[in-house]
Amino acid sequence: MKTTKISHKVIGIDSIKIAYREAGEEGNPVLLLLHGFPSSSHMFRNVISKLSKHFHVIAPDLPAFGFSDVPSLETFSYTFENYATVIAHFLDKLKITKASFYLFDYGAPIVMRLLIKRPKMIEMLIFQNGNIYNEGVGDVLKEVSALYRNDDIESYTKLKSFFELEYIKWEYTNGVQDISNIAEETYFLDQFLMEREGVKEIQIELKRDYSTNVALYSVWQDFLKNLQPVTLIVWGENDEVFKKEGAEMLQKDLVDSKLLFYPTGHFALEEFGNAIAEEIITYWYLNF
Repeated sequence: MKTTKISHKVIGIDSIKIAYREAGEEGNPVLLLLHGFPSSSHMFRNVISKLSKHFHVIAPDLPAFGFSDVPSLETFSYTFENYATVIAHFLDKLKITKASFYLFDYGAPIVMRLLIKRPKMIEMLIFQNGNIYNEGVGDVLKEVSALYRNDDIESYTKLKSFFELEYIKWEYTNGVQDISNIAEETYFLDQFLMEREGVKEIQIELKRDYSTNVALYSVWQDFLKNLQPVTLIVWGENDEVFKKEGAEMLQKDLVDSKLLFYPTGHFALEEFGNAIAEEIITYWYLNF
């Protein structure tokens, strides 16, 4: 049996080293896998091989995530808008003009900011616990938002707990079928990388910026309703970060989309990666 090669590469984008995983033949349809908080391209490690038999798979690490550079707050603007610019320049440098996009967690607003400026890039969208509806915002994010608004020492102390191992482990294990299915290196790797100098302060500022995404939800909804792109929605239905109501609203607006719920939490690939990868492949061939 031929083994799929997954390359771990680095490319310079706007003077920042961006690490990314790449697999599959050039010339195949491009599939961009974009992670969210607190993860990296490592979250796709179990699905890249299967997907790369059909797609040219590319999975970058955002600045201050994974193994990409960590520019300081003084030299880099940690906003979702600026992340979208980095990904746009990343795709430009790789000469990618058409792609399918995997929208997960933070990756959803980043990709939406990109695509609303470049709608002709879209071949297929895969939403996996990547929310763009108020109905999908869980109590966790509501609590975080309230802590930012309070802007006092007690609130800041509570806020910092969202960047520690206990919470990061919770994001991986909450709502899962069987906690023994969750590899411990997932949350320990994320926490290890979180402990790098300046990263927690960066993450706190980035999460503060999440409110700018909520303000754009209705814009992105109208964009998708008008465009009606080929869209697959795969969702961990027990997710308390981004609730399943967000997936249901997305399916309602995208009339030909397909929605599948899985009995797991936020990081649905950890328990249902093989099934989700199969659905992506099947849905592609049904539509193209």
